[in-house]
Amino acid sequence: MKCQYCGSDTGLPFRCPFCGGLFCVEHRLPEAHMCQNFRRDSGVWRKPSSPPYRRSVSKFSITFRRSISNIVRSPETIHVCLAATVVALVGLSTAVNVVGYLNKLLVSLLVLIFVISFMLHEMLHKFSAKHYGLWAEFRLSPLGVLITLISIFTPFIKIVSPGSVMIYGWADKKVVGKISLAGPLANIVLSAIFLMALLSNLCSPSLRIACLWGLAINAYIALFNLIPFSILDGAKIFRWSKHIWVIMFTIALTLTVAFIYLY
Repeated sequence: MKCQYCGSDTGLPFRCPFCGGLFCVEHRLPEAHMCQNFRRDSGVWRKPSSPPYRRSVSKFSITFRRSISNIVRSPETIHVCLAATVVALVGLSTAVNVVGYLNKLLVSLLVLIFVISFMLHEMLHKFSAKHYGLWAEFRLSPLGVLITLISIFTPFIKIVSPGSVMIYGWADKKVVGKISLAGPLANIVLSAIFLMALLSNLCSPSLRIACLWGLAINAYIALFNLIPFSILDGAKIFRWSKHIWVIMFTIALTLTVAFIYLY
């Protein structure tokens, strides 16, 4: 696949959600490929304002109806729902391999844990970016969806990466590091909660299995994303603060070892 701006070959192109073009890593941002659907205002890229909506009904009614309609029809909502469905299918295949079809409650819990673990990771990236005034929305990745779908049928290796949060705007190394930190931190917190539930010895056998896999899934997601390589969160955190990266990676590794020990 070639970048539509510079013409270079790229194995994993980024689709601009505003002009629809496919671009390489260097030209994925709107300002990098001179996107015509964005305007530059005070150093931050923003969506152009939509024309005013006029109708002879109450302002509250207009706001409520338009908000619901925008949420339902927005590309992000569609992408999030499709990603959650694909992740749920991976969770279902894993649950069936672990406990079989008989325990429907446990299967449902494992599927729910899969979906929450992935979506919370991505949504924390989004909310952190918006906190710093950046534009951020979740988008599916065709290659990521394909790899995730293949994981449904693989018995042991599960790669769950149907998409990611696309972020646009100006940000320094510190802000980028903090935004990247939010996702793995969410998984570490979830993994720690599941670990505490296991150590309390108050769980039923079914709930114990669910907590054990909740610990494993979140520890794995955190540890993998903290690898300081390429576009992973770990590389951005490492560039911002090596001390914080060491602390986070050590915690994620400890949680992974805890799962192996308890398993």
